[in-house]
Formats: sequence, C-alpha cells, structure tokens
Amino acid sequence: MESNISLDRIMQRAKDVMSFNTRTYNEIIRDPGATGEAAIIVATVAIAGGLGWLFDGPGALIGGVIGMLLGWVISAAIIYFVGTRITAEGESGASVERVMRIVGYAAVPNVFQFLTSIWFIGGIIGTGLWLWTLATMTLAIRAAFGLSTGRAFATGIIAWIASLIAFGIFGVIFNVSLKLPF
Repeated sequence: MESNISLDRIMQRAKDVMSFNTRTYNEIIRDPGATGEAAIIVATVAIAGGLGWLFDGPGALIGGVIGMLLGWVISAAIIYFVGTRITAEGESGASVERVMRIVGYAAVPNVFQFLTSIWFIGGIIGTGLWLWTLATMTLAIRAAFGLSTGRAFATGIIAWIASLIAFGIFGVIFNVSLKLPF
C-alpha cells in the first residue's frame, strides 16, 4: 500500500470504520501508512472534543491534542498487552503499531463529541457515541488479534479499566491529564 497520506482515503476509511466494514478494519491493520492516518484521526477527535479548551487559551487545545496522542499510544500498548498476554487465543501476529493504527481509526465516532455540549440532549448523544465507539473498538480488537467478539469485548473492557488506572496514576504523579481515545 502507498505510504502517502490521502485525505480522501482517510475519510473513506473513517466512514467504513463507523459503518462497521470489517474488510476496512483488516486493510488498516495491514497498511503501515495508516499509522500516520490514525494519528490524524486521533488529533481530529481531540480537537473536536476539546473545542471548549479554546476558552482556556490555545495552549490548552494544544495540550489536549498532545494528551490525546499520548493517551492513544499508551492505550494501544495496554490493549496489545491484554490482547497478547491475557485474552489471547493463540498467535495473532499483532504488534503495538498495528494496534495503534486500528485503535486510532476506531476512535473516529468521537469526532462528534462536540455535539455533547447541546443542552438537554448532550448526555444522550454522549452515551450513543460511547456505545458506537465501544462497538468500533471491539471490532478493531477482534481484527487486530483474531479474537472472538466476546474475547475482543473483554479485551477492550480490561484494557479500558487498566488505562483508567494507569492514566490516573500518571496524572497524579505528573499533574497532567491524558485522554483515552475511547
């Protein structure tokens, strides 16, 4: 696959991931060029979700994007660990980079996070986005590790809990906030 970043390809893949096209999930995993694309997705999600940070100045928005990118890398490493050491069903051929690619893309429904600020229905929208992202993440983990849907879901939940704990400890020690991509 070509390694140049194409906005058209990113948009098509993002639409496919949001509509649960499993063929695209597998394509992303195999395409090393998709790592940069996934980083763009994660940064876009951070910006869309963090528009409120602008009231705290441009530094807050930049810090939020950096925190989300760091959170993405750490979350992918945790998912990789859980998927290869705890819930594995044999040799998957997964790598941290492959997991980063697919987890970055799986976070794409959160590009609509700005809608959660709509009075009265923001909570409903947020719950819907969380469930949508849970579904895309489960399919991403299933594709990355060749797991059953149940094991992929369990991997995601275990990794999510571990990420919350790790990010909480990191935040206390360094007085910073990292963002989960899911």
